[in-house]
Amino acid sequence: MIAKPRFRLFSCAAIGAAILTSNATAQDGRPGYQPIPDGYGYFEDTSALQDAVSENDRTFVREHGWKLWAGIMQPLEAGNANSWPVWFSWPTGSQAFPQDMAPPEALHPSIRKSQHAQMARVAPVEAEAPNVSTPAPQYPLPEYVKENFKGAIKVSGSGEESLYDGAFFAFNGDIMIATESMSPAGYDTIWEQSLNKVSTLNWLNENGESVDYPAEAIFTKHMYWPVKAGTLTALPWYNGTQWDPSFTGYWGYELWESVVAVDPSNSKSGDADVSFLFGVQENDGTPMETRSVTAPIVPIDDLYHHQVTEEDWALFNEADKAILNAASWWLYEEPFGPGDYLVTVAMHVFTKEVPTWTLQSTWWVNAPDTGEYAADRPDLPDAVGPWGNYLLTQGTEIYPVSGDDLKISVNPYIEGVTHPISTSCRNCHQRAGHTSPKSAGKTGYQTDLCPDLLEALTAQSSCLADVALTDFSWLTADRAK
Repeated sequence: MIAKPRFRLFSCAAIGAAILTSNATAQDGRPGYQPIPDGYGYFEDTSALQDAVSENDRTFVREHGWKLWAGIMQPLEAGNANSWPVWFSWPTGSQAFPQDMAPPEALHPSIRKSQHAQMARVAPVEAEAPNVSTPAPQYPLPEYVKENFKGAIKVSGSGEESLYDGAFFAFNGDIMIATESMSPAGYDTIWEQSLNKVSTLNWLNENGESVDYPAEAIFTKHMYWPVKAGTLTALPWYNGTQWDPSFTGYWGYELWESVVAVDPSNSKSGDADVSFLFGVQENDGTPMETRSVTAPIVPIDDLYHHQVTEEDWALFNEADKAILNAASWWLYEEPFGPGDYLVTVAMHVFTKEVPTWTLQSTWWVNAPDTGEYAADRPDLPDAVGPWGNYLLTQGTEIYPVSGDDLKISVNPYIEGVTHPISTSCRNCHQRAGHTSPKSAGKTGYQTDLCPDLLEALTAQSSCLADVALTDFSWLTADRAK
């Protein structure tokens, strides 16, 4: 991909606003910013990384992705077993796009209610290609949340209820608790260039320009899963064999046959009975049955985790607490509060160390040494935590492995709840962009011009003509107001 000229709005007022915003960020009780530590490959040999991308050196690229994953999960406080990871100190999507608090006109019933502007990104497709959106179960807000967190409730123009994003957590519309963090370079660029305003993206589109984030930009999406203190909590995990890649239907965690019981005491073994999915509906609105299974017990130390403290709870705003409690009620029908746990189940980590971006995504499994996604783990003796208990896929490669299609790169937790199996994170994020009302271009997770979900798209692809590309950032395209 040949990057288009970088668009800058370096007015004194814009820079001043960015400085004031950064100061406010540092003063609101958040941890002080910490970067990915040295020793985890980040900007340590970009020449070799660029060569590996150019040569489709899959082993090198995967080893680099593993290092980034382990590095970004290192503790903020060395020696503190309950430390948040370093990315928790980074700016969030809510800070970068504060105007995203306006209620939507409608919430589409076949899409997770948290998928920001997603229906605007999907166009009718008549070609022979799987639909990018699968018919997902629905999660009506629990009564406990509606009674106790009234200020966090977002009501659409048609009366549908959702939750605002919090200061730290983003509402994913299901049991997964999302975070969207970014490096200061990405955050500052959003403010300096007014990329959180749709008027800016319209101007770019109408003038044939696109967004160009700096090389230091990093964007992440991370998924937590709640675990109740003092008891066992169900956690589904994808075994990789339940569906063939050609399956085009819904394959989210609600349906996974493999489930474990997470033990926060790290003291139990054997199997245990656990139940999950309370108050959830099928896509058509009929009640989904609560699942009760006998599952193997796994210690919570097998996953990256954090026990929420009283100090954390005081830091979270009402929407954060509503998001946590919605997840816990849907999972085990009890409130979430200080003393309960959050375990990491999945994460996207995208860096612009090379102009075409590195794209890696990880997810937890109970069989971490099985299959192709376990390959190429480097030896990282100083890495803290169970980073090796996760699998990794990547979309850093820019060329098809065989034929015309990119290799499938999909995270079961993150994409499984909205997209079919045969998708590619590169194909998806290359599409990220905006079109003004005056534009003849089309953008979306899938369009009738770009129906193929595995096509090796580039910025020069004809189906992306007349689009202001947002440099692999759907966050930018979806959140600008």
